[in-house]
Amino acid sequence: MLLEGGEHLIVGVITAGAGLVFYWTDRGSMTSRALALCLSLIGGRLLIVPFELGLGAHGLPLALLGRAIETAALISGIEWARRIGLSAGQTLRRTVQVLFRVGQGLVLLYGLMQVGYFLIAPDQAATDVEGVFRVRWYEVAIFAPVLGTASLLSGIAIIILLFTRSDPTESVRLRALLLSAPILLSALVVDETWVPLILAIGLLVFMAGAIRYLILQAQRAQSMSQFLSPEVSRMLTLRGMNWLLRRDRRRISVLICDLRGFTAFARAHDSESVVDFLERYYAIVGDVATAHGGMVKDHAGDGVLVLVGAPVQHDDAAERAVHIGRDIRAQVGALLRQRAPGLGIGIGIATGVVTVGAIQASRRLEYVAVGTPVNLASRLCQRAADGEVLTDAATREALGAPLAGSVSERPPELPKGFSEPVAVYALADEAAPG
Repeated sequence: MLLEGGEHLIVGVITAGAGLVFYWTDRGSMTSRALALCLSLIGGRLLIVPFELGLGAHGLPLALLGRAIETAALISGIEWARRIGLSAGQTLRRTVQVLFRVGQGLVLLYGLMQVGYFLIAPDQAATDVEGVFRVRWYEVAIFAPVLGTASLLSGIAIIILLFTRSDPTESVRLRALLLSAPILLSALVVDETWVPLILAIGLLVFMAGAIRYLILQAQRAQSMSQFLSPEVSRMLTLRGMNWLLRRDRRRISVLICDLRGFTAFARAHDSESVVDFLERYYAIVGDVATAHGGMVKDHAGDGVLVLVGAPVQHDDAAERAVHIGRDIRAQVGALLRQRAPGLGIGIGIATGVVTVGAIQASRRLEYVAVGTPVNLASRLCQRAADGEVLTDAATREALGAPLAGSVSERPPELPKGFSEPVAVYALADEAAPG
């Protein structure tokens, strides 16, 4: 059998639990942390109500604590909305922020007035009147103007954001807050027996918007994943953003290919047909790389950078890279013979230790591979003639017997930016099966 006010305990546990869930799932976001604090405070306030009811007029300290928690919950709720408003357009951002800050200041004043009321008239402050509304007329006259003005200013700020924001996902949770706030605020004045039901309704309205927001964000992330390589997208899904942000030194193979004669080809054709051709070329390279466990890192005009061994590590990265080079040469060569006979394809492969991971670039994250093998693969690609796949010594040494027999040595070369000559190997036209 639950003690008196047991329904408050149930709603309080659910609400506080929702706050902890929001914090746990997105604790890196200050916006989510403000929301989590607001929900946790509302839940905490409900949890002490049964004990407050049991003490009656003797529960002055507990009643004062309850009012303080209510004030903190209101301030953190406005803070959540204020942080959403930080992404508003520059023109109205200052206006919105001022409205929210003034609202928070008025709520703080409301809390201080509550403390003064407890000090001046503790018996009245700690007890409620009978009826649907538990506040006295003079309490309404004293507190309603302050709290009402805070609510009005915050509501105006939210409405401004709704009419000026171009991001529909943010509008979803702002609308939910605008609809649920009057319901939640009414819990401050109605009889305690109605508070759990009113809060439950208000929180359901709000949570519906919050969940809809998360669904829209997930759909957006799914759409944006099309701009990532399949490997990065898959690993992000399996391991999360922390995995991507981690920098690591590992041994990988780097393949770079580009087209010969592409500049003249682009001048001789309209831009739409050039883009259509590049789309087909990129598709072939991407499909081949994915088939052998590689990742297309960059497209730059007619050049493509493929990483083998990052983000997914492969012990046989060099062999995979050679297979990719062989298949690109064959399949892209067939495309060129069919659609652009004047073009050729050159490929360079290098193997070694690089640093891989995410860096901040132009306010967005970029997955990078930095090290000598990247530069060397680029130089080998530049040196490769039409139909050639050139590799470095490290790649040659990492190949198994069948593939190693298909690689022939070339005279050493001194690539641009290197202090010493490097050994160069060329993959035969028909590589032995590996």
